[in-house]
Amino acid sequence: MQEAPRTHLTWPAVCTGRKGGETVSYILVKNAHILDPSCGREELGCILIKDSKIVAYEGSIPPECEVMDAKGCLVIPGLIDFHTHIAYGLGDAGIHCDLMTLPNGITTAVDAGSTGTAAFDGFVRYVIPNCETRVKAFLHVSAIGVTTEVHTENSDPDLYDREKIRRLFAQYYPEHMLGLKLRLGRGFTKGQGTRPLRVAKEIAKELGCPLCVHVTDSQMPYGEILKLLEKGDILCHAYQGQGYTLLDQEGRVEKAALKAREQGVLFDLAAGRYNYDFRVFNKAVEQGFLPDIISTDTVSTSVYRHLLFHLLYVMSYCLDGGIPLMEVIRACTATPAAYMGLGGRIGTLQPGAEADIAILQIKEHPITYQDCYGNQVKGNHLFLPMATIKGGRPVYKRIEFEFWDA
Repeated sequence: MQEAPRTHLTWPAVCTGRKGGETVSYILVKNAHILDPSCGREELGCILIKDSKIVAYEGSIPPECEVMDAKGCLVIPGLIDFHTHIAYGLGDAGIHCDLMTLPNGITTAVDAGSTGTAAFDGFVRYVIPNCETRVKAFLHVSAIGVTTEVHTENSDPDLYDREKIRRLFAQYYPEHMLGLKLRLGRGFTKGQGTRPLRVAKEIAKELGCPLCVHVTDSQMPYGEILKLLEKGDILCHAYQGQGYTLLDQEGRVEKAALKAREQGVLFDLAAGRYNYDFRVFNKAVEQGFLPDIISTDTVSTSVYRHLLFHLLYVMSYCLDGGIPLMEVIRACTATPAAYMGLGGRIGTLQPGAEADIAILQIKEHPITYQDCYGNQVKGNHLFLPMATIKGGRPVYKRIEFEFWDA
C-alpha cells in the first residue's frame, strides 16, 4: 500500500475510524523488529493497536489509522521496573514515577517497600492515582518503611505492627500490594541474626503472600537466609558485594542459591547505586546464574545519575555482560508480569493484551560501566528510548520519531 504524505499531528494525537456508529482508535507500528519473550516471538512485522488493546494484524491498515514506522527499532512489551522507590512526597527517596518511567519505555513500576504501615494508605490514595504508569507496591514490615537516607528503619520484630499489616493486607492485596518487604544486613538488622527474617516470613505465611528480602552486607552466609525463603519469595540485590555474597570462597555460586532457585525463589538484580558488584555479577553470569528479574532500585538521588541512571542503562550492561538479548527483555517484561499475576495482560505483545509497548534502539556505542567499588566493564551497546505507548496511547516519543496518517 502506498503511504500518504506525512502530516503534522497535534498532541495528543487522536485517530478514529467509525464502525457501526462506534468510535475506534487505531495505531499501527510497522517495520518493527518484534521481540516478545512471553511467547518466544522474534520477527520483523507489525503490531496493530485498537483502542487500548493489541489486536491481530491481518495485513490491511484500518481507515484513518495512525502509523508509526519502527524501522531500525526493537519493539517489545512495555518494560516493568520491579524495584523502585516512587513514594513521591512521602519520604526523601521518593521519585515522581512518570518522570523516570514513561520516557524510558517503562509502563509498570513496583515500589519496593518505601512505605510501611504508617504511610501505605497515603501511598495508595495520593501517589498511585496520580501516576500514568501502572504501579504496584510491597509493604515494608517496619512501620516507617524506607522514609529517609539519614537513618535506617528499625527492624526489631517486636515493633512490627502486625494488626495494621493484617488490615492493610485485607484492604489492598492483591490490587495494589504484592507482598511484604524486609531489609536485612549489617546496616539494618545488626546483631539480630535471622529473627527479623523469621518473624517477617511468619507474617507472610499467615497472610499467604510472598516476602521480598533485601540482602546487603550480610553477616551470615546466604544459606542461612535462603533456607527460610519459599517459592514466590524474592531475594533482591542478588549481585551485591559486601559481607557474605552469592559466591562461595572459590568464586562459585552458592549451592544454597541453586537449590533456592530450583524451589522457586526469584533473584532480582535490583542494581541501585551500591548494591551490585561487577566481580560478583560477572562470575555468576559466567556460570549461568542469570537474574530472574532486572530492576533498578532507583531513588531520588540516583535516577539519571552516575552508577545507575535508569533501567535502560542497567539493561545495557546486562547485555554487554553476557546475558542474551531475549533474556534481558524477559527479565523486565514477562517474568515480573507473571509474578504480579498479570501475565497475558502486560509483559506481552500477544493479541488481547494491554497495548503497553516500548520502542527502543540498540545503539553501538563504546561505554565503560563502573560500580561503586571502581570495578569497570567495557561495553559497546546502549538501549535508547524512541517511543512509549501506554494503554494504546502514545505517552512519549523522540522528536525525530514521526507519526503520519495511513
